[in-house]
Amino acid sequence: MKTFRFIILLIIISISCSAPPEKKVQVNKTENFKSENLTRLQKFFKRSELDSIRAKKVIEKHRIIQHLSHLKKMDNGRKKYYLLEKDNITEMIKSVTEGIYIDYILINKHGEIVYTKNNEELFGSNVNDGFDSPLKKCFLNRDNVFFEDVSFILPSSKVYCLQISSPVFVENNFHGILVLQVEIKKINEILDNGTEIFSRDGVIRVTPFSERIFLKYNGYDNIKITGLENNNSVFVNLPAGKIRFSGFNYKEITWILAQKEG
Repeated sequence: MKTFRFIILLIIISISCSAPPEKKVQVNKTENFKSENLTRLQKFFKRSELDSIRAKKVIEKHRIIQHLSHLKKMDNGRKKYYLLEKDNITEMIKSVTEGIYIDYILINKHGEIVYTKNNEELFGSNVNDGFDSPLKKCFLNRDNVFFEDVSFILPSSKVYCLQISSPVFVENNFHGILVLQVEIKKINEILDNGTEIFSRDGVIRVTPFSERIFLKYNGYDNIKITGLENNNSVFVNLPAGKIRFSGFNYKEITWILAQKEG
């Protein structure tokens, strides 16, 4: 019996030694400090949230959406009478940080776009019509300040924007929403050189390389990234070198930053 047990033990040892080693991506320990990228992003998002709140207060004070909706009806969808609201709109624009936003969009309670500073193609359309656009998502998520992930302004556009929206209420009545649009180059400007950002599904959202936008991050499915909660970072050794992956969460936005070390 002892001889039989000894033989079984030798067989088990032989099998375990002959099995090929499992290939794993080496993940170093989680770092519980924030990188400079994360700190700058946090400040950027907080500033945009506060900008959105300040601007919507101006809109509520002057009932801008209500007045623009009325003027739109008077002018059959054109902008002939919009100079009547020029001063109030200027006050709204000046209430936010200068040089950050590519456009300012006002949508009334019916979903009609009654103001856009820079995109005539959008003016007069209704976000409830057609495809499930970023603006429609903002319109449907109107309980509070809402962040919609990077996407095209329009299907025909090559401009990629992050959208920040705020609901507008006057005397507890819903009047519509304000949408601020941030072009991704403004986000690239605050990141370390070469940093890319992808969402939790691996789709690249922010990158200095325009041809890579909306592509799947290379090797994402094979990278087991853990410990990114609470905006932490991990280091992963890949064929391309040592990469720092950092989790970033702000309201609806859940991103992963990829930055090559060294």
